[in-house]
Amino acid sequence: MEAEVEEELRRIRRERADWSFIQSLPPRQRAALQYYIETGDIRRAAKLAGLPLEDFRELMRRAKIPLAA
Repeated sequence: MEAEVEEELRRIRRERADWSFIQSLPPRQRAALQYYIETGDIRRAAKLAGLPLEDFRELMRRAKIPLAA
């Protein structure tokens, strides 16, 4: 059941993301957002982006990616 929940969260992140905004970003930030969309691991994604967690959360907000509870 946990795998089903993860897949549903991944689907929601994919559907709500602003892909044109994400594609306009520098490669490192773009890859980090794509990593977050696929895995839900915000801490590792922020590290990949080279951003503090709060800055990465702001980037997610701008990309319209929902933050999983």
